[in-house]
Amino acid sequence: MKTTTEQNKRLVLEGFDTLFNKREYEAAKRYWSPSYIQHSAHIEPGRDGLFNLVRSAPPTLIRAGCDCG
Repeated sequence: MKTTTEQNKRLVLEGFDTLFNKREYEAAKRYWSPSYIQHSAHIEPGRDGLFNLVRSAPPTLIRAGCDCG
């Protein structure tokens, strides 16, 4: 299947919406690999570090824009 820029953009926005807005961590695993590398020294390593950051943030602190509907 050939991907396009628009398909890639939609996939990224869906992933961000799932994790940052909906906070559906099990569903978000579909978008972040178990071998995801977290490059920030201020966040725990890997996918779990990113997910834990979102878990600990107030719901209104992180909002990802998505017109995926």
